[in-house]
Amino acid sequence: MLKYLASFFIPVLLCVAGCNRFRGDQEIPSYLRIDSISIIPAFGLTPTSGIVDAWITLDGWNIGCYQLPLCIPVLKRGESEVLIQAGILRNNLSLRRGIYPFYSGVKFTVNFVEDSIINVTLKEDKKMQTAVTMRNSYQYLLLNEDFERSGRHSFDTISGFGSVLLEMKQCNTVPASTPEHLYGDKVGHIRLKKGDSCCIQTRETFIKGTETELPYNQPIFVEIDYLTNNQFEVGVVSRMSNRPYFHPIVIVGSQRNPEWSKIYVEISNFITEQLYNGVEEFKIFIRSKLDDDNQEANIYLDNIRLVFNQRN
Repeated sequence: MLKYLASFFIPVLLCVAGCNRFRGDQEIPSYLRIDSISIIPAFGLTPTSGIVDAWITLDGWNIGCYQLPLCIPVLKRGESEVLIQAGILRNNLSLRRGIYPFYSGVKFTVNFVEDSIINVTLKEDKKMQTAVTMRNSYQYLLLNEDFERSGRHSFDTISGFGSVLLEMKQCNTVPASTPEHLYGDKVGHIRLKKGDSCCIQTRETFIKGTETELPYNQPIFVEIDYLTNNQFEVGVVSRMSNRPYFHPIVIVGSQRNPEWSKIYVEISNFITEQLYNGVEEFKIFIRSKLDDDNQEANIYLDNIRLVFNQRN
């Protein structure tokens, strides 16, 4: 919490200082401007992202977290080394802002000039003159569902927990902007009517001691692109004594005007706790039932990934 409060107040304090007098011998600041942060896809992945903040380090000093777009005063003149790291909302919570460990970050040298705006221009597409470009940097990709394979996807319906299936649907039938370069030809679709429910889990079981094991005490995230007018849950199924246990991690809220978004579901602490308690088998699940104020629900999913960097 203290870290979050510090990152929130630093921009305010800098602005207040800029309106009065800076300490030291520099009275007029330089300004650093970044409009957005984008992703260059690696391993054939799509460049969707949910980056909302820039975490900035200047000559080795962390100067804070700033919501994008930003233009901040900097008490520097001459050349300095700047590190920009991508900030996300873990589990879509504004109080859980943090650096996403699976985007590379970028480091570069800036020549700061007093009373001048430095536009960060690191994107290959020159039409976006103040966009920072980063890369995917995770090593392990145990789940990578983009719904582009014919006839089969990575999820099964769980018997006894709902009868509605996750189906594939052509992007050109989705009632929202679904650019092909981001979402391909197909997405996953769950359609719910009165009395319906749906619960799906990964066909793959992630088992300790195998090639699919999840690490102990390491960052682990499930990335999901979604468009929905109905709530749904994302969580982990653990199995002990041949019995499944459902552990919801996050509830994704319905969108009043649905548009494609991305969520980063952090399961690191939960997996570490379960491994410590002797649980060795896991699946990822998604489930939903029709919201009380809905007549029909449409949940669209794409680019579902389970990622981490190291094994124990």
